[in-house]
Amino acid sequence: MSDSSFLGKWTRKCAEHLLSAPNFVVFSYLDFLDSVFCVIYKHLDLLFEGRASPCYCTSKKGEMSNGGSNGETGISETLQYGKRKKLKELIVLLQFVEKLLNRNKGFEAKYSLKNPKRGDFYRNGHRWSDCGCDSCISWMKSDDPKLHVVVNKTSSQDNLNLNPISTENVIFIHGMLSSSSFWTKTVFPKLSEPNKNKEYNMFAVDLLGYGKSPKPMDNLYTLKDHVEWIEKSVISEFQLNSFHLVAHSMGCIIGLALAAKHSKSLKSITLVAPPYFPSKDGVEFTAMNWLTPKRLWPPVAFISSIMAWYEHLGRCVCLLVCRNHRTWEALLRRLIGSRDLNFIVLDLTKHTHHSGWHTTHNVLYRGVKDMDKNLEILIKLRKKVHVIVGSRDKTVPPDCGHNMKNKFPDVELLSIPNAGHRSVVFSRENEFAHNLFHIWNNAASHHIHQA
Repeated sequence: MSDSSFLGKWTRKCAEHLLSAPNFVVFSYLDFLDSVFCVIYKHLDLLFEGRASPCYCTSKKGEMSNGGSNGETGISETLQYGKRKKLKELIVLLQFVEKLLNRNKGFEAKYSLKNPKRGDFYRNGHRWSDCGCDSCISWMKSDDPKLHVVVNKTSSQDNLNLNPISTENVIFIHGMLSSSSFWTKTVFPKLSEPNKNKEYNMFAVDLLGYGKSPKPMDNLYTLKDHVEWIEKSVISEFQLNSFHLVAHSMGCIIGLALAAKHSKSLKSITLVAPPYFPSKDGVEFTAMNWLTPKRLWPPVAFISSIMAWYEHLGRCVCLLVCRNHRTWEALLRRLIGSRDLNFIVLDLTKHTHHSGWHTTHNVLYRGVKDMDKNLEILIKLRKKVHVIVGSRDKTVPPDCGHNMKNKFPDVELLSIPNAGHRSVVFSRENEFAHNLFHIWNNAASHHIHQA
């Protein structure tokens, strides 16, 4: 080992040890602060909503239900971390406060979706700490709400023809803190250009709890919930008998689950920057520590740590930012001197704390457990699975894609040099559209060959 190499490793080790001390101090303080806000929010929720809000500081796993059978609720083990990290005495205090606040209400605050009351619909859909603007609660005006879906077609015909013989259908699924705009503002214009060999009906959805889609409070946003809402809002609504899937980041977990459930209808699936971790004991915490580790720097990583690890501090962030998104947007417009803000900025606030918190844990962390099972189903049926990663992705390590390829050799992997988590799409829209057309054409040829 050369002197320069040894010096470099020694410097990095010293820096890690120096940062570990403030890390420990800051996050220990945040552990305590989160417990304090647990009590504060119970009082505030009782004041504004008539009941103390449920949380995972004191809730037992048996009290959480999402309608699953055979004990399979889809609830992440990481949600119980909040209880394990607190001192026993503090848990007793929080349980006492919760019972005291609800004593006169005739029920306890706990996460349960069994037999929700119809009269609770509005309260379940909108909380005092969430934004109540027309854009955020417009979905509540419908008796049968569905996901917001943007439909585009490569053909110049006026009428939408969903005949799978003459056209092919493609469902696009976005990732965390995003919306259908991730696809419609970037790739759709390139895919909609004329003189293509085939016609495609493209469906970009806002996931449950994001963008313009419903954000119900009586939902735990499990992987099963997200899949069922896409089935209801896209596959059943538009009567899709066959389709391709394109998903980004966390959306890859949902896309794989949807593809495995509708494997007979699937033509191909393209996973962009998938957060893949081999299924094994403790994989939920592995994903949590890899994707959102407790870090003070850079600031974006620190905010991600708060949103992922601290239920009540994360709610404080959403109360400050998401509930007041119109104010922040107005300030930004004045600051930059433009009426049009980038859709990435707008999408950051188009969710509630309840939807973001549960989707992060029940899909991003819990969902990785099902990825191997779903991939095995698709590979066994000889479905085309394509993975695209950026070599400089700092959000989802590109090793995730390589590990998937190593475990499932039939997966086709494309690594884009010098591309990041979003720039794997944003900075190369033309090339990305070309990649998709190539994948879809090959899938059609593969289907004809199999037939």
